[in-house]
Amino acid sequence: LPAGAASRAQGPLPQGVTLPKDIVLPADLAVAGYLPANKRKQRFFVSLGGYWAQPGKALSDAVTTALTGFFTGGFLAEVTDERPYNLLVVMHPDLKPEAGKVTTTINYRVFDGSGAMLLEGSQSSEAPIGDLSSGAGIYRASLRTAQLVMVDVVLKLRPDRSKHATTAMLKTFDRNLLVDRKNAVATGTGFFINATGDLLTAAHVTHDCVAVDAKRDDTTLPARVVASSNLLDLAVLATDKPVQRFLPLRKGHEIILGEAVTNVGFPLQKLLAASPNLTRGNVSSRGALDGSVGQFQFSAPIQPGSSGGPVVSDGGELLGITQGTLNLAPLVQSGALPQNVNFALDSHYAAMFMKKHGVQFAEVEPNLKADMRVGNEAALATVVSLSCYQ
Repeated sequence: LPAGAASRAQGPLPQGVTLPKDIVLPADLAVAGYLPANKRKQRFFVSLGGYWAQPGKALSDAVTTALTGFFTGGFLAEVTDERPYNLLVVMHPDLKPEAGKVTTTINYRVFDGSGAMLLEGSQSSEAPIGDLSSGAGIYRASLRTAQLVMVDVVLKLRPDRSKHATTAMLKTFDRNLLVDRKNAVATGTGFFINATGDLLTAAHVTHDCVAVDAKRDDTTLPARVVASSNLLDLAVLATDKPVQRFLPLRKGHEIILGEAVTNVGFPLQKLLAASPNLTRGNVSSRGALDGSVGQFQFSAPIQPGSSGGPVVSDGGELLGITQGTLNLAPLVQSGALPQNVNFALDSHYAAMFMKKHGVQFAEVEPNLKADMRVGNEAALATVVSLSCYQ
């Protein structure tokens, strides 16, 4: 047999695929693979079976198997990974179940150690979906698809260490080249908190984001997280773009039970118009859910995508940051139907957080005699829509 024939016969090639005899696998090369976090962590509960299906794990395992089968130094990398690579394969997968089968499609781009893109393409495979609890069908479809991607890499690039000697780390790679900007994985709302262009939002809006865009009208600003707290569900984003309008906090941080408030956000961004959505309500309670810390309850209606938006007094003072609403599903089943039970983080906690992290903000004396038009205009002038990309 020619040199390497045995290696190819026992190697990682998908069924029905052959390579030229001079290509021996696994290639001696460090190759990093990138998968978005939302795809790697994807899971859902199957109530009829009483178990968690984990398509993200099946996908990650399949891609890892393909990487290590084709390259001696193949590995699946996080965005903060410091392991050196010669080539980086950025993969954006899609899993589509239909008629008892699952189809895995992977759109990919390949970069060398200098950051130059060498190759891009797409591969797809299907398999019977089988038992969701094991994820075997998803693994088989994903493995073959990932293997076909690696076949493209070795066949079209003929990679080796002499040709691709430059190494890099994913930690220092341009994050804008990692993400799929055609498809935001999450959306939300933010607002300017100081003249230097820093934004406040809810931390869950920016969770696992590789890149964040802040948009208002026809202007899009790249934003980066500079401080975040999962406990408070609060994040500060820097845009490095000075602004004239921002929301001040009320001195003393008093929240008056029953006072009127304005909430502005960008809910249901793929469904509703791109303009900000304004709702009115009042402070319903100085507390929130039992056991919660630092939240108050307000009645202005919110929708998915409103998270991170400001709750503003009629005097134009920031009272809180929108964080969520009551989960109605279990209550409806019990016969109860609560209305407009929404929660915001008290600005007092936001102030302490910003002081801790050296974020500038302003405070003003309470203006309790203002017209609602003052609060509405203040909120509308400072909000932006946020899009999270991976």
